[in-house]
Amino acid sequence: MQLNYEIQKSKRRSISIQVVDSKKILVKVPLGTPVSVAENFIREKKSWILKHLEKFKKQNEIAQEMGPLTQEDIKLIKKKAREVIPPRVEHYAKIAGISYNQIHIRLQKSRWGSCSIQGNLNFNCLLVLMPQEILDSVIVHELCHRHHMNHSKAFYAEVLSIFPDYKRCDKWLKENGGAYFNRIEKM
Repeated sequence: MQLNYEIQKSKRRSISIQVVDSKKILVKVPLGTPVSVAENFIREKKSWILKHLEKFKKQNEIAQEMGPLTQEDIKLIKKKAREVIPPRVEHYAKIAGISYNQIHIRLQKSRWGSCSIQGNLNFNCLLVLMPQEILDSVIVHELCHRHHMNHSKAFYAEVLSIFPDYKRCDKWLKENGGAYFNRIEKM
């Protein structure tokens, strides 16, 4: 199989490959890196690339089965998310004894959630379309960042102590989450 890729040079220290979608592969290399070095790296990572291309293809098929989301759909989803997510955050914050500042709900293009140093929690409105345990796993993940602003063993130990089914939910989100992004109509 012939791989179509774009090589992007920038001020970086290492080479990376990003499978952007089912047709686009982005290879980021340090300035001055010969094209042959990038091409060798691509050949070495071909099985990884093919695996991710297949994942994108599967997620596109799932998205097509679920159907596209219009801008009107997104408005309704955001409204529902504003009703559903804050009580779930409060529920898990009480269980864990974790405080937070504000909750923001948006349509994000590549993240399910984030936590700022100020204690603001951000969640993707699309989470309310998923099974509740998936939403809850993201909420617990972000709340635990209030104690650990990293992904250390201590962070995951806290996540698992609050939400023992986290690993299964995280795996589901990695396998299926892209399909939800793919449902958004391109403007």
